[in-house]
Amino acid sequence: MIFVLPVSIKPFLRNYLAHYCDIEPHLLLSYKNRYSSFLITCLKQKTQIFVEDKKYTLGDNLVQLMVSVPEHYERNYGINIGVKHQYWFNKFVQEDFIHQMLTTITPSLTGRKGELKAQLLKFRERYNITEDDLPFKTLEKMWERNKVHMPRYRLN
Repeated sequence: MIFVLPVSIKPFLRNYLAHYCDIEPHLLLSYKNRYSSFLITCLKQKTQIFVEDKKYTLGDNLVQLMVSVPEHYERNYGINIGVKHQYWFNKFVQEDFIHQMLTTITPSLTGRKGELKAQLLKFRERYNITEDDLPFKTLEKMWERNKVHMPRYRLN
């Protein structure tokens, strides 16, 4: 028997996940990819943080990612993925998204005017992310906040 659990996730992160692993109709938990492994680790932790805890709010405009939990994991770890773990999962996938954005765009930049905008739009299009899911201004702010963490590339 397989149990299906909803995990709240931001729409652009769901589209990003769909590019790297099979999430239709459900994301099957296994150790074959790091996203499933992360959720299995969340199942192993038995602590429950209540929704009233302001530190772990997920925000608005969320979609449901359906996760299939095989019976083996259900028997050994349970079927509770709390708000705290969903918050951590969103952060985990978002950090991966930002890292992918930085490593994809940074080497191709030459310093020409308007080039960054075109590269960001191309990156967003690659993962089928719409303007409603992730506005361009937000993507640009993500870039500005995180570009300082990227190592410098020499252009020869």
